[in-house]
Amino acid sequence: MESFKLQIMASNHTVYDGDALSVSMMTTEGSIGILAHHSNLIMAIVPGELTYEPADEKGSAGKKEVVIVSDGLLKVENGETMILVDTAERPEEIDEERALRVEEEAREALRRANSNRDIALASAELSRAMSRLKAFKAKHKL
Repeated sequence: MESFKLQIMASNHTVYDGDALSVSMMTTEGSIGILAHHSNLIMAIVPGELTYEPADEKGSAGKKEVVIVSDGLLKVENGETMILVDTAERPEEIDEERALRVEEEAREALRRANSNRDIALASAELSRAMSRLKAFKAKHKL
């Protein structure tokens, strides 16, 4: 399988910058997977799980990596893929208690929401919190 240049950047750190064999995530248009030679595009990313497969030094498959991301942008141009998100964290970095608290706060905000903007913000926060908890549980086999 052929590799391509992949950059995953959060607002405060670089998650990954190197060659990859694949990357997949949820966008406003649904789930998308990127491989080498993908056509050029720009899409909005929604909060959730992003999975990528780094290529090792020989260009062959490495272990798939999971990152929980907030909303952001995906850009594929001339064989290179760039992902820009507000926040990104690996399952082992997730604080379960904090994620549970944020989930409950987002559910409460959703119940109180009285505008489309409030609903959208609370829904995005709830989606991110649920993704974080799912990743935490998968990592810790709960």
